[in-house]
Amino acid sequence: MADVQIRTFRNFDPPELVRLWNSAHQSRGVAAPISADIFDSTVLAHLYFDPAGMIVAQQGQNLVGFVHVGFCSNETRTALDHTQAVICAIVVDPQHQHEDIGTQLLSAARDYAQTSGATILFAGPSPNRDPFYSGIYGGSRPSGFLASQPSLDGFLLQNGFEAFERHGIFQKDLQNTREPINFRLSTIRRKTELRLIEDEQTDDWWWNVRRARFDMLRFEMLPKNQLEPIVAAITVYGLDFYISNWNHRAVGMLDLFVMEDHRRKGYGQALLVEVGRRLKDEMITLLEIHAPLENEAMVKLIEGAGFTQIDTGIVYRQKL
Repeated sequence: MADVQIRTFRNFDPPELVRLWNSAHQSRGVAAPISADIFDSTVLAHLYFDPAGMIVAQQGQNLVGFVHVGFCSNETRTALDHTQAVICAIVVDPQHQHEDIGTQLLSAARDYAQTSGATILFAGPSPNRDPFYSGIYGGSRPSGFLASQPSLDGFLLQNGFEAFERHGIFQKDLQNTREPINFRLSTIRRKTELRLIEDEQTDDWWWNVRRARFDMLRFEMLPKNQLEPIVAAITVYGLDFYISNWNHRAVGMLDLFVMEDHRRKGYGQALLVEVGRRLKDEMITLLEIHAPLENEAMVKLIEGAGFTQIDTGIVYRQKL
């Protein structure tokens, strides 16, 4: 068996990285197969991509694994915070698992994070800690490494990480789910209407560097008299890269917002139901939304709108 060389990214690596992604990532929440163009647009083309943070394992002429380390957003979402690093992906060729390759890659990832100034290393991209892979990992958004990839959990725990956050991944099959019916939802539907606009968060650097390449739309719920401000809103975009994996025309839902004085009155649930009706008319068959499991009110709202939890995203953390 040839020795494994651990090295940083080189310009001729993308075809092998894509091959590894497509062959090693067999999971519900992974967009695969994808093309080199898709991998480039969601990973390599980011302005802050650092070749030193893409660490590969090479055996002979082929890559047998890679780990990718990035950095989190600062609190104002205006720049990277190099004190907080995140392992966005760790992939090992299925034919070379249990050969200590993952451990070698993880060690190199720690070294890179520390050398770059990080004092905390997260594992599993998640909100504000997801510099790469939006659109091809996790579904509607990266929410940690998925429980549907069970080998990662044991591997990370054995290497000194601890579980830090858990996010629920919820889906709604628009073809087979019956919509909830109650007096409060019916009243809200009579009093409000939906407005559809393009979602352009031009003043949010973090949003723009990760999301601006997608066609984002925002549904706003407002009173029919339009004399009062919006009461709730949510962003949606097509999960086109998952079509071959899920066999659905799916839409991801992000940034659910309800005005504070309208919370716990059914408006969030009504918005999810009404948006689902509108998208079903456009031949969309599946919706996906994520929520922190510690936010019990949000989870209850989502489930009340007909969604079912189908996976869990786990964010891990380790002090350096």
